[in-house]
Order: sequence, then C-alpha cells, then structure tokens
Amino acid sequence: MDAFSVCLSVGACRKDSHLTVALRMGSVFGIFQFIMPIFGYFLGYYILRKFSPYDEWIASVVLICIGLKMLKDSKREEQCSPRDITKGLALLFLAIATSIDALSVGIGIAVANISIMFFSSVVGFVTLCMCLLGVYFGRTLGFLLGRWACVFGGLVICLVGVKMLFL
Repeated sequence: MDAFSVCLSVGACRKDSHLTVALRMGSVFGIFQFIMPIFGYFLGYYILRKFSPYDEWIASVVLICIGLKMLKDSKREEQCSPRDITKGLALLFLAIATSIDALSVGIGIAVANISIMFFSSVVGFVTLCMCLLGVYFGRTLGFLLGRWACVFGGLVICLVGVKMLFL
C-alpha cells in the first residue's frame, strides 16, 4: 500500500507520459518488493536484528522529506517539482523506503517454511500492478484537483512516512 500511495501521489503531479512513469515506477517498486523478502530470508534474524531498530525511522525520514519537498514545490505554477522523482536516486530511495518492511517479512517466511521465490514473485507482481493503477488513479486525481493534487500528493507521502513511525 505504501508503494501504491507514492504512485498515486506522483501520478497526480505529473503532466508527461503516464505510461512511461507507471511502468518505470511499477517495475522498480515491484523489483524491490520481490528482492527485499529474499534478502530478509537469506540475511536471517541475526543481521536484521542489528538494523531493525532503525529501518522504519530511515524509511520514514526519506518519505517525509520527499513529501515536504512536494508540498514546497506545489507553490509553483506549472508542476509539483522541476526535479523528476521517478528517476535516479529519488526513485531508488522511494523504492527502498516503501519496501524496507518486506525485509523482515522474509524472516517470517523462512520460519513458516513457505517458498520464498513464489511468495516474492507474487508480491512483486501485485506491487507492479498496484503501482500502475496508482499512477493512473493519481492522474485522474490530478485532472480533478488541478494544482491542489500536488499538495494532496505531498501530504499522502508525508502521512505514509508518519504512519511508518508510529504503527
């Protein structure tokens, strides 16, 4: 749901080719949702235990910063941000932030004796589909809300980050 929310927000703010953005974001988020449980599965409890107190804090800070940047940029007339957050390091950080919890899920999968490849494949594919839908639903919101769509998108991303801190 975190990846869907981010894609919804981005879709609301973008004015260029939504197919390209949807495929790019869906692919990257889907790949990370596929890979993270596998990493968790193989890294095991010992290594994750050292980092688990900080993983959600790091992901939350990344999401809140991106959301605040979108809110700041919403004051511009043309679009939310002149910088494209659907490419490069910004997309990488978004993908990591929205899939970090899947790392710990991998440990649970190992304990439950479930096929990690099957599980990760299903999660990655569902994430890809949800991200595609998120960008397109966001585009509709962008048409309906106009410039306020970027404000809405920034708030949603900030709320996802806050949710990760407290829930």
